[in-house]
Amino acid sequence: MPRLLRVMADYGCHPLWIPDVPDNVSPHDPAFGLTAGLARKLEAWSDEFEAILVMDDPASSAFPSVEAEVAFCRTGEELARQVAAELGAAWRVTYLDVCTGSHRDVLPAAGPPRGGRRARAVS
Repeated sequence: MPRLLRVMADYGCHPLWIPDVPDNVSPHDPAFGLTAGLARKLEAWSDEFEAILVMDDPASSAFPSVEAEVAFCRTGEELARQVAAELGAAWRVTYLDVCTGSHRDVLPAAGPPRGGRRARAVS
């Protein structure tokens, strides 16, 4: 049975979450084995979300436009697909879409397999 990994943005957090692990997880964690490029993209995506935070009034935090929010959500889903492709069948990857507030399973992005490299268990 595959382990569950969520890709989601949240203020002050890394973008990867494992439900049975108390803290969120850095995409640079070697236990995942994600490529450095994908790990950097995930951190940049997370930083983009962090940049909209209004510290004095978090409830008023918002993207500068609807288009920017939609682009952020599309990027997040594509990154989740890339994570699923790199991790393989050992992980079930879901994505929290901040545009809709829904969690959904993602299928791996199309592309060549990574040569059989599989992530180790993250504790």
